[in-house]
Amino acid sequence: RAPELGEMKCTGRRLIAYTLCVVFVSYGAAYLIHAQAPVMPFGLGEVVLPAVGTISPTSQSAETTSETTGRERLVVPGAVTKVSPPPPPKPEQPKPEQTSKSEESPPPPPYEPPASPPPAINDNVPVKHAAGKYVKPKSDKPEDNQLTAELVDHYAEDNVVMVTWANNHYYDFVSNWVRNVRKCGISNFMVGAMDNELLAQLVDVEVPTFAMQSGMITTDFGWGTPNFHKMGRKKIELIYLFTQMGFDILVSDVDTAWLRNPMPYMARFPQADVLTSSDHLSSTAVGDGLEDPSRAHSAANIGIMLLRHSAKELAKEWVEKLEKDDKIWDQNAFNDLFRLGAGFNQKDEDNVFAGYRGKLKIGILPVSTFASGHTYFVTRMYEKVKQDPYVIHATFQFSGTDGKRHRLREALVWSDPPEYYDPPGGLLSYVADIPEDLLRHSGSIEGHFALVNHQLLQVRAALAFAQKLNRTLVMPKLYCGFDRWWAPHSGKIPGSDTELPYLCPMDHVFEIESWVREENDAEFGPGIDFREYSFFNNPALSEAVNSSRLDVELVESCEDGKCTQNVGAAAPKDTKKIVANTKLTDVNVEKLLSAHKDVKVIQFSTMVGAFGGFVDKQDMQKFSQRLKKYAAIWCCKNAHPGHIWYDMEFDVIPHTDRHNRVWDKPWTPTTGP
Repeated sequence: RAPELGEMKCTGRRLIAYTLCVVFVSYGAAYLIHAQAPVMPFGLGEVVLPAVGTISPTSQSAETTSETTGRERLVVPGAVTKVSPPPPPKPEQPKPEQTSKSEESPPPPPYEPPASPPPAINDNVPVKHAAGKYVKPKSDKPEDNQLTAELVDHYAEDNVVMVTWANNHYYDFVSNWVRNVRKCGISNFMVGAMDNELLAQLVDVEVPTFAMQSGMITTDFGWGTPNFHKMGRKKIELIYLFTQMGFDILVSDVDTAWLRNPMPYMARFPQADVLTSSDHLSSTAVGDGLEDPSRAHSAANIGIMLLRHSAKELAKEWVEKLEKDDKIWDQNAFNDLFRLGAGFNQKDEDNVFAGYRGKLKIGILPVSTFASGHTYFVTRMYEKVKQDPYVIHATFQFSGTDGKRHRLREALVWSDPPEYYDPPGGLLSYVADIPEDLLRHSGSIEGHFALVNHQLLQVRAALAFAQKLNRTLVMPKLYCGFDRWWAPHSGKIPGSDTELPYLCPMDHVFEIESWVREENDAEFGPGIDFREYSFFNNPALSEAVNSSRLDVELVESCEDGKCTQNVGAAAPKDTKKIVANTKLTDVNVEKLLSAHKDVKVIQFSTMVGAFGGFVDKQDMQKFSQRLKKYAAIWCCKNAHPGHIWYDMEFDVIPHTDRHNRVWDKPWTPTTGP
């Protein structure tokens, strides 16, 4: 039947009441749920955290999937942490339309974070802790010094450990590396011992170490040799092992000298999976930031680099790539890998960019403060940007291991025993003559050699005096008009910021390994020891040595009583300064200074025209044979061959050079052989 009007009204009232009930119940439920939820951004209600260091299957972005997982640790049963819910929301304030028009609504209070915000839940970030104190192993045997996650964890700080490695041949480099690292306040470091001899020494002096048992030679690896490349492969295997265990590894070649702790700097770029040094020779960084990857396009140098454990896939492929090709250089392999799909122009505000097929974030450390052997010693870039360097890496140098050692001595970052600063027989130095005119006109090959040759004559005279007096020669500063490289150039390495002329390292002009090599006295005459030009600035030099001095002023003539003794006579003993004539023979200088053998430092006012030759012809021939081994090459002209040998007897006509070429006319810069 048709419904009555009253029945319709009743049904309508029931429908409205039912709807209102549903609305109020839903609103109440929503309110209660909202009241249980935390404010922001980390609260997740009552959350049970996994044990510290365990792995949680949280979702990750495509770029970091499974790669940012922290290392696994022992799970402690029942080790849970609860995040307390936030206080309930404040009562709802009246709506604007409910407020009296005569009362202005007060401005909202500034945001203040809670005093103790709930901790972020991120199982990929390992627990932070300081590096542990040295723990002496049971013995110095390899089996008691194996590399384990437990051992690394003890020395790691905030999950980072700095690592170098070497064999016993480089023990002095290891000692120097450790000394500088400790001076910087760095304690989270370890040294891999590639042979048992080094392992025993490091255990004895309480340096954190582990046995690598490489089975390699215990002598000099020799740059570019098969042993050098084999050593490089051990290095990459080591990197992979650390990242696989879940640690961030700061790789440092042993020929580095750390001047500042880099950890705070690197922590500024948490988004970077890899931070690498570079062979770039000009600065593209702003302030103390990272290099601009779109401009700093030179090869990455793997001698200084941070690989966070999120880069373990790259480290693994790096090892595999080297295993497949025993001829590829480990550094080239890394450069090939990180450049895959690299977006050098797609960088963030810190100059961190995507690389390694877009899977990793990579940054290039500033070349001014994470300095190569060129940006520190030649360009001196840290002075230009007014930034204190973090580290010096003895690259871009010549004369092998001896050249590296001398470079670090020049920079006053090498540790020598006390006797180095007080050699037997004493020291000999001189004031170098560097004419402004030669500096000004050194912008050509001929001008460069004119400048260097003027200095070679002075070094030659000083070597003759030092040999006769049995003294150690303190080298002067050397200046060059053209840089030295391995390829043709027009004075500067292409792309470098070098300003010419420049203060050049000793290995740019001399073969240092020949200076330190012992030769047969019967063929080459007595050996001549030497020291770096910065020797007298070294704080390790004692005041007793530095203050025991005799100044020798050389003049062209002793007329009018200019000299303190007659020509050919011995100088008076009780004096701090003597005046003598130039063109002193070896016999003359020995007689002149016979009463001053106990003086620690004898300094000559000049070496220009100072030496008058050897009295004994055989002594002269032996000295000449020694000189032939001392000078190096300059490289290079755009020719084949392009190098030119320095000749320490260029002014002698006739003479035979080290390559048995006879010069019976004035010497000129000639390429080859």
